[in-house]
Amino acid sequence: MLLAALTLTMVFAATANASDRPIYISDFQHLGSLQQLSDYAPVVLGASLHSNATQPLDQPTRLQICSYIKENPGVHFRGISDALGLSVGVVQYHLGVLEHAGLITAHIDGQNKRFFEHEAYTKKDMTLISLAQSSAYHKDIMHSLGISPQALSWQMNQLKKTGLISTEKIGINVKYCLNDANALKLFLKLTRG
Repeated sequence: MLLAALTLTMVFAATANASDRPIYISDFQHLGSLQQLSDYAPVVLGASLHSNATQPLDQPTRLQICSYIKENPGVHFRGISDALGLSVGVVQYHLGVLEHAGLITAHIDGQNKRFFEHEAYTKKDMTLISLAQSSAYHKDIMHSLGISPQALSWQMNQLKKTGLISTEKIGINVKYCLNDANALKLFLKLTRG
């Protein structure tokens, strides 16, 4: 993709040195590998993670994304894009800048990458929040919490009685799902004090 962008664009607005002349594809012919080329890519394409690293929240879209993550801990990448009506590329770029600046933390949850305010949650909290935002199996919750199967069953039965969760038996496994969108906010309020 990077090579395609370089091939299609013949003249770049960025400059490689102190001169005012544009950068041309021919300026990079001396590079022998894609790695060497990628070292120049942020300058060439004008997209650098360091461009606003001193004040990353001065940019309105970045501030909007950071605020959304703070209000919705554990939101996944596509959730941010959909909720804020931003393109995938825009969200991806700004998340990279925010993560590089140390303002957010990414947590991998199976196939989803979930985002949290940096140092606001422990790794265990991030795992629990991630589990709470999707359906989870009994054994996964048990291992994440580090409690016995019996203790978890009792707790989950209490939550089921309140209507906050539902269960589905799949073979010998039990799968839990949150029924109420506000349940996560309640969980966070109870666990964060």
